[in-house]
Amino acid sequence: MDGKKALYYGAIAIVVLIGVSVVFSVVLGIIALITRLVQLAVLAGLVYVAYKAGSWLLGDGDSPSVDSIGGRTSSTSIDAAESRQDRIRQQYVEGQISEAEFERRIADELETEELDDIDRELERER
Repeated sequence: MDGKKALYYGAIAIVVLIGVSVVFSVVLGIIALITRLVQLAVLAGLVYVAYKAGSWLLGDGDSPSVDSIGGRTSSTSIDAAESRQDRIRQQYVEGQISEAEFERRIADELETEELDDIDRELERER
């Protein structure tokens, strides 16, 4: 009976060692994966910072845009028109205005933009 017990305990010890080895390997794999993900996140952050710094240094961020005629339009007037259109869209989505009112307001807004563009062009020609 003692030989069978020794064999039994030996088998249990081998199974326990194999189990501990598997768990250890899995934990190391997870740590390696997390390390790689952190490295990728840091690299992506550095690329983003370099891109933003390059855009800032080259002046691409807040400079006025050139329209199709060749004159300059300020980004604030474009932003204001877009924000007015966004407010109209938001009112429509929230049910504050009807579809007909939405279409009328957007058409008025687009017409106003066109008139502003024409006025700017006439002013530049003077």
